[in-house]
Amino acid sequence: MSKGDFRIALVHDELIRRGGAEVVFEELVRIFPHADIYTLYAGEPWLNLGEIQKPIATSFLQRFPTWFRRHPGRVLPFLLPAAEQFDFSAYDIVLSSASAFAKAIITRSGVPHVCYCHTPTRYLWEPTQLALRGPKLLAMPLLHYLRMADYAGAQRVDYYLANSKYTQQRIKKYYGRESEVVYPPIRTEFYTPKSSGSAFAEASAGRQRPFLVVGRLTPTKHFEQAIAVCEKLQLPILVVGGGQAGAELTRRAGKYTTFTGTVSDEELRTYLRRARAVLIPGVEDFGMVAAEALACGTPVVAQARGGVKEIMTDGRHGILYDGQGVEALAEGLRRFSAAEARFQPEALQQQAMQFSSGIFHNSITKYIAKILERRHSTYG
Repeated sequence: MSKGDFRIALVHDELIRRGGAEVVFEELVRIFPHADIYTLYAGEPWLNLGEIQKPIATSFLQRFPTWFRRHPGRVLPFLLPAAEQFDFSAYDIVLSSASAFAKAIITRSGVPHVCYCHTPTRYLWEPTQLALRGPKLLAMPLLHYLRMADYAGAQRVDYYLANSKYTQQRIKKYYGRESEVVYPPIRTEFYTPKSSGSAFAEASAGRQRPFLVVGRLTPTKHFEQAIAVCEKLQLPILVVGGGQAGAELTRRAGKYTTFTGTVSDEELRTYLRRARAVLIPGVEDFGMVAAEALACGTPVVAQARGGVKEIMTDGRHGILYDGQGVEALAEGLRRFSAAEARFQPEALQQQAMQFSSGIFHNSITKYIAKILERRHSTYG
């Protein structure tokens, strides 16, 4: 069955900010360019991928004022009913891309729902990540309700795909569901090492290369640890990204820290190529920036937890350090400095090739074809 022979809907949590989950969703749209696009709320009415431009169908949350939706805690009670309002009766299959309640959509009998799960809803299932604020007596009953709603919504999914073995284990733990692992797509044809004769290499001569942290500026990333260690050791560090923790990180920063804000893919590639190493002090479900860094020939220093352990090997592609906090990260940087000469761009790039977009496209296409064939054999 060719891609144009079946009707498919693609669903994402929200299309306001662009992070790793949104990069994966964009690749799903490229795989199925004839699909219809759904999300709970969006910043723009169209998804523009250059060669592909698709209208976005949104829920009633889109009619809420922007200032209301900007605070995650305000919209939490409305996420489940928003996901349930969509009508997918016209489709042969629905593929959701979910870190939260997009997986709670309802499909009619005979319409398989495949969920590509970036993570079980983290702010509900891990106490240190709670996004709920306010008096505890009010927050805890809401948290209990949302956990029950999230679990119930998770049972509506027919088939799960996980972005890592780490996420696969968490899907089993919190939802009691089995899943298959399909690693996220890394544009290895775009993220490549710089040539030795590049203008950037010449401009960087004689300068100390900076360390780099990349991602949404949220407390879960623990970028404050990287800033604290680099400031203490008088090492330059670039902070790439924007988000709610930006003001607090700026307050903690000193003269060795530079903030870039949100950047384009081309700018990110330049920063990755020029970095001494990418630092990952938080726990990532997969860690796309780690794979992108390796593709650019740049080593990674990361806490030895989460999906990053599936991307790299300690001592071969960077440093995986044990423990949490600034002291553990400082020890990781000490080990990195001692081993830095052994990390060769070509070997790092080769490691990243196993996560190429082509492999992702092939895996998703085969999986959806298998599900559709199973549906056809059951329902005719």
